[in-house]
Amino acid sequence: MHLAVSFTTLLASVTLLSTVASTPINSKLGRRAPFDNDDEEIDDDDDLEELEVDGDDEIESLSDLCTQSSDKLKRHLVARATLPALHTEVKPGKSDYQDLAPLGLWTDFLVSCTGVVVIGTKSEGDGGGGSGRALAHIMGTKDNLSGEWADFKGKVEKMKLSNKKGFMSSPLLDDNLPKGWKDELSKVSKDTEAAIKEKLAELVDNPTIVQRFHRMKEASERKGANGFMSVNGQDVVYIDGEQVS
Repeated sequence: MHLAVSFTTLLASVTLLSTVASTPINSKLGRRAPFDNDDEEIDDDDDLEELEVDGDDEIESLSDLCTQSSDKLKRHLVARATLPALHTEVKPGKSDYQDLAPLGLWTDFLVSCTGVVVIGTKSEGDGGGGSGRALAHIMGTKDNLSGEWADFKGKVEKMKLSNKKGFMSSPLLDDNLPKGWKDELSKVSKDTEAAIKEKLAELVDNPTIVQRFHRMKEASERKGANGFMSVNGQDVVYIDGEQVS
């Protein structure tokens, strides 16, 4: 009986150690204080009503196209892109910001979604100067279109930037559309593009927005650099592999 108990205890200990050893370590580069709370909620009720687009069902369908593309990746139907060095990945429906010079932001699989970047200069009184950058991958589901924008706007405003510039990567509505596309989606996509562009111009206090258009079908199939958007630690912005800043 004593031997059985000891063997059971030993087996449990080995199992526990194996579990701990196999647990992945998150080595993703993060921000240092005071900008180190990714999940901080933006308490601004006015912002939640800022981005309104008619067509709830169509908006949901647009976000589904982006989700389907991500599912292709999970099922190994398309190649996984390599995250550039010194960049943090921004996943669909999320946004992030960075104010440390070496570190940038990156996202991919912009299919029916919209990519948005803001760059600007920090004042000497807020962290000793330098610059800051933010990136959003806006999916625009019917339940959180406004919430996604409010979250992104709050992160930009937290850095207290001046000389801000805005950049957009929008879906290209040509004849080469992804599988499952419906005619009624085109109007909602255009309305969403116009709404985001208007709010982005207000956010950067500059009517001039640098805008490019990604090919949705190629982005969903991971062809070339379609559907990629990034900003590096020197505030150089890339859309579909092309430098635009």
